[in-house]
Amino acid sequence: MFSVIKAGMATAKNELSIISNNVANANTTGFKKSIAAYTDVAPSSLSDSIQASSSGLGSLVEENRLSQTQSTLLPTQKTTDFGLAGNGFFILKNPQDSMISFTRNGSFSIDSDGYLTASDSCRVLGNPLVDGDFSSENVDIDALLPIQIPMQKDDEAMSELIIGEDGKILAQYGEYSETTPPTPIGTLALGLFANPEGLRELGNARYRAAEKAGTLQLGAPMDSGFAAVKSGYLETSNVDITDELTAMIRAQQQFNGAARLMQTNSELLEKLTR
Repeated sequence: MFSVIKAGMATAKNELSIISNNVANANTTGFKKSIAAYTDVAPSSLSDSIQASSSGLGSLVEENRLSQTQSTLLPTQKTTDFGLAGNGFFILKNPQDSMISFTRNGSFSIDSDGYLTASDSCRVLGNPLVDGDFSSENVDIDALLPIQIPMQKDDEAMSELIIGEDGKILAQYGEYSETTPPTPIGTLALGLFANPEGLRELGNARYRAAEKAGTLQLGAPMDSGFAAVKSGYLETSNVDITDELTAMIRAQQQFNGAARLMQTNSELLEKLTR
């Protein structure tokens, strides 16, 4: 009995921890909520006759799962804010240690060197140009390059940055004319996993590839199975506060009920041992 009560308290405590983290990140751009997963403790060590009438010996906390459901895209009017409508992740590279990570948080900016970067200075990767033009060739992740957008070209300052839903980036330098059309910069690269719920969390809506996530598939926005890029939009968190608060009340009641059972169990044992 004690082990069953203890397991009930542990699972309730774990769920409260997960819900608290979800609620705390309800306003974090691109955040994906976690869902608690549990498994029954089967009475496999007991005799067959007891197993047939037993409902289990409690529960255990399994590895928590991510919910990668699409959430709302909100307009920001900032050109370098990207929202994804569909499947896939932006691919980032840390210039310090070359670590690759994946995110749905498309809140990017252009640094002093012209690189398209995240808030922690990780650089956004893309498909490089081939002979000065966009390429549709599939490349591996090592061939992807950080997207760099020059602020000037031929003594002309950049006057407009254009990002299409297909991830193609162009920059206009000076006034547009037939002789000075927008200059191709590169194409945003996206990563796709068979089981994105299996990605390893790094914090700040950032993930690393993991065996459970399956093989990484690279592509460009609007390729078959890949999302479209919405410039000037950001994807909100997929946390529903009402659902989380309802789950929190349920977990609190479970914990309080288990605590009362433990107190009653302790009182019974005390009486039996007098």
